[in-house]
Amino acid sequence: MSSQQTTDSPQIKLTYEWAEGFRKKDLGVIAKLLHEDHRRITYPQSLGIPEQTKEEYIQQMTEIINVWTDGCELTLHSIIETPGTLVVHFTNKANTSLGVEMVRESIMIGQIVTDEDGSLKIKRIEEFTDSKSYLDLLKALGEARAKVNK
Repeated sequence: MSSQQTTDSPQIKLTYEWAEGFRKKDLGVIAKLLHEDHRRITYPQSLGIPEQTKEEYIQQMTEIINVWTDGCELTLHSIIETPGTLVVHFTNKANTSLGVEMVRESIMIGQIVTDEDGSLKIKRIEEFTDSKSYLDLLKALGEARAKVNK
């Protein structure tokens, strides 16, 4: 942990932990940071991605992470913090076994709450994502799934 991270707020430290979970392909870390009543909404709505529960989100991310050929390069560009809210602008890149490089830029608005055990959890995320890159990845995942199910 850098000296900068030791002086950051608990919410900012949560963001660093979240990013590190993706870099290491560790969904256990990600799941631990999500509140049991977690909801995830992906924008733009034209993507047609329904709101997801914690379980649905972890299931989708498991499918995505399983096709990464190595870890994810996740760059945090900026973080804006107010009590109970984080706005995070980031880019993530990963090579996949599907022949599609995942390169996605997003802005996420996260609602942060204190759990019963006193730890901070992410209760809600609204993600505004690079729609072309995301659709390319989802299409490749769907095609790979169809080949397996034949």
